[in-house]
Amino acid sequence: MSCNNLAILVLLGWAPDNAARMEKVVLALLIATFLSSSCKALKCMHCYASGSFENCDIKGYIQECQPNQESCETVVRRYRDYLWIKKGCKDKNACHNNQLQNAARSGKSRQCNSDQTNSFCSCCCDDKDLCNAGSPTCVPHYQAAKQECPSLRSKFPHGEMECYNDGNVCEYKCTQEGYDVWPKGRYTNVCRDNGTWAHETPCCSRPCPPYYLIDDVKIIHFRRENAQKRWDSFLRTFVYGVIAEDAMKHALFYFNEEPVESSVVNFNDYGENATKYMELVRERIKIDNTVSGRVNLGAAIQYALDNILTTEKGMRYEKVPKAIGIMTNANPDDDVKGPSEEARRRGILMYVIGTQLDEGFKFDRKKLLEITGDERRIWIFDREFGEHSDYDNMDEYYCPNPCDHIMHDHQ
Repeated sequence: MSCNNLAILVLLGWAPDNAARMEKVVLALLIATFLSSSCKALKCMHCYASGSFENCDIKGYIQECQPNQESCETVVRRYRDYLWIKKGCKDKNACHNNQLQNAARSGKSRQCNSDQTNSFCSCCCDDKDLCNAGSPTCVPHYQAAKQECPSLRSKFPHGEMECYNDGNVCEYKCTQEGYDVWPKGRYTNVCRDNGTWAHETPCCSRPCPPYYLIDDVKIIHFRRENAQKRWDSFLRTFVYGVIAEDAMKHALFYFNEEPVESSVVNFNDYGENATKYMELVRERIKIDNTVSGRVNLGAAIQYALDNILTTEKGMRYEKVPKAIGIMTNANPDDDVKGPSEEARRRGILMYVIGTQLDEGFKFDRKKLLEITGDERRIWIFDREFGEHSDYDNMDEYYCPNPCDHIMHDHQ
């Protein structure tokens, strides 16, 4: 007897004691309420698709049935070799009656057949959640051999994973606030008949932007009389992204003829405290250029590789993307090609953000291209530094696949 029907019987007085008295009626109501609330709803595969049962499952989703829907149904319409499939929750009696019609006379055989141009079949089940996943069990000619899929990892950080139908369909949900399943909408995964999963296992991630996952080093130099103004403009407009252990981490320093070591802010100098990070930046970065006026950017890039992008200074593991960004209003005076190529060989994104507001000044685009290796990673403004939205193509690198990094403990 279903939970729903049992609750109705209790309401009618079929409780262990005589329910004639008012207090027994109240007790029956309480019991009925408890039974209704404690019943676990059946779950069914829900989909509409053509082609194959596997295709329907992959396109579908897990449906939690209403109290009056106590069966999972699969309906198959066939015209020649073309299949149209519908799956979902169904009233138990209605589902059973539909299945009985499979044997009804139609043409030279039955309504549900394999020997005519048209066929219409219905199958019901209620023995377990998602019992209608895969091919229908009540029609022998639709049943297919199925290989077992490899086991999925047991951990699902920031969420929960539950598998049904002997592990052939898995459902994912994120339980920690601010997290959602990525790729977006990938709440189920289905084991194909050939023993492979329909999708890569998803993960729970926070939205990017603003939760960029990257270790980002900024190398800074401004010269001429407007240097301080350029630096203040940068601080107002290009400090973005959430600072967190599973989001963005910043490091930066100033350079001129050589790196200014007193200006260095390392990844591990501020924890996850964005306010402290900004305090350190304002305290340590001083626009103080040498008398020679040389801009040895190549040496600064090499310094970042050797001294900043290290685990001792808070750099995270290899699956966390890395970037080196140059903020400047000057052309380099030394070789930038060698250290920049080394950085790119390590998989580090190189980018340049510059302003050419001073009269008569133009950047050497060839030099900048030697740094980035890609024109799309060069942003030059004939005004103050732009908002982050001005930096086309940046998010495609700053927002990689969030499931493919060590922060989700996938190993």
